[in-house]
Order: sequence, then structure tokens, then C-alpha cells
Amino acid sequence: MTLAVVTASVDLPRAQDCLQSWRTRAASPYKLYTVLQQPDGPGGGRITWLEPIHGESIAVCSEILGTVPAFAVGVQKALEEGADIIACLHDDLLIEQDGWDREVIRLFQACPRAGLCGFGGGRGLGSSDIYQTPYNPMQLARQQFGSNMRDAEAHGQRWESAQPVACLDGFSQIGLASFWRGWERDAPHLSAFREMEHRLEEKPINLFEQMQRLGITHHLYDGLLGCYAKRLGYQVWFVPIKCHHFGGRTAAGDARYAAWAQQQIEGGDAGFWTKAHEIGYREFRDCLPIRT
Repeated sequence: MTLAVVTASVDLPRAQDCLQSWRTRAASPYKLYTVLQQPDGPGGGRITWLEPIHGESIAVCSEILGTVPAFAVGVQKALEEGADIIACLHDDLLIEQDGWDREVIRLFQACPRAGLCGFGGGRGLGSSDIYQTPYNPMQLARQQFGSNMRDAEAHGQRWESAQPVACLDGFSQIGLASFWRGWERDAPHLSAFREMEHRLEEKPINLFEQMQRLGITHHLYDGLLGCYAKRLGYQVWFVPIKCHHFGGRTAAGDARYAAWAQQQIEGGDAGFWTKAHEIGYREFRDCLPIRT
């Protein structure tokens, strides 16, 4: 199975230690697709793919796109170039375990219903009273989080064995190509995008683009990928890779991203959070809540 890695960054030099950890800890070479967003670019959203160098392809965007649109660009490039598995990793994720890629591939081989896996996840998504009581965005919260991060206990529980989960944390979303394309597991000729055909001129081409078209720029996309997995008939799995997630550097903790967000929506990044939850609540009634 061919693995590709996709990431998005607003500060590639700052991210180099993390990106290097992925390569040095990997058992085999892989293609890396980086979507570099230029905070001080001329605008217009122009995206240019540079010539690949040493297995790395970089797309330079003339402005910040936001997490979901940026990953939509990278995932589509990896799909077009034939990747079987696409790992969407935040650029502030430090991998600290040798052979992490081998463990991911083994997971998919051992669990034929798996479509998505990652290094941190929750056993539940959505409160038990969702759609039964008045809307509250916290009704879409992840529950019972576990990981094998350095500071796992600060975020939830430490898990040292693979297990099914309801959804993953956004810093690592590793999926089969069929999942990213929105194909149903047992009927791959059918697409998750068909429910949107009546309101879109063209079908979205991967799940990140579908979320972008729904209006999601950042936040909750990790939970909604768990919803897509349920809708499409795939399982989501946690893989106990040792790692450290610095948190925030990919988007919300970067001052340039924060300034850009203020120009895009009332409330800035908090506005993106509010909007994402409203959309998730409306669009995934058929999936929520999720329990494992």
C-alpha cells in the first residue's frame, strides 16, 4: 500500500523539526505534499505546485486558505498521483516512534473495515441528548479522549494498544484513498457527495472539499470526518504511536492566521468555531451521536 503525507503550513521553517521527524522515524520513503500559505502574499488565492524535490511537493498559495481548504488541495494532489493511504498531519506534530508508517499500514491490513486512523481519538462524539434538547454547540463535543502523546494524561487517558474510536483529533487524520474520495465501503461506486448534488453545480472531489463547500474553514472537521466514516460504513481506529502535538501552530495559535481570520468572519477564529458547529449540527443528524 502506497502512503502519502499531506500537511499545511503558514511557517515552513518553524515546522521543519516536526516534518523531519516524520521522515526519520518512517520505515519507508513516502511522498510529502505541503500546502504553504503565504500570510503576506498578494491575495487572490492563486495556488502553484512547485517541481517536486526529494519526494516533496509544495503548493504555494498567495494567501491563507484555512485548515480545511488547505488540506483539500493537498489531499486532491495525493489522490491524483495514486496514493493508497493519505496521512493528513498538522505541521506541529512531532513523531517519536520508529516505524510509525509501518504500524499504520498494518492497522489497515489487519482491520478490513477501517477507513480512517490516527494518533489520538475519542470513544464518543456528541452528547446523548443531542437533537432532543435545545441546540448547544457543546453537544457536538468529543468524549473519552485517549492518545499515546508525551502528555497524554493532560488531555485524557493514555492508550498503548490500537482500538476503535468514534473520531480522531485533527492533528492526525490518516485515511484510505476510497475514504477521502467519499466512496461507500460496501458500494464504492456510490459517493457521499450525492446528497449534495441538488445544491452544487459540481461534485466536490474529496471530503475536505465537501466540508469546505458546506462552509467549514476550521474546527470540528475531525469530528465530522468521524461522521463521514459512520455514514460511509468505515471504522475509525486509534493507533498508539508515540508523539507530541505542540498545538496551535498550524492555525489558531499563529498571529498571522488570527489576523486573517478576523478579516474573514465576525469573531475571527471563534467565529469559525461557532459556524462549524452550527453546520455540523445541521448536516449530520443521521450520524450523531457516535459511540464505540
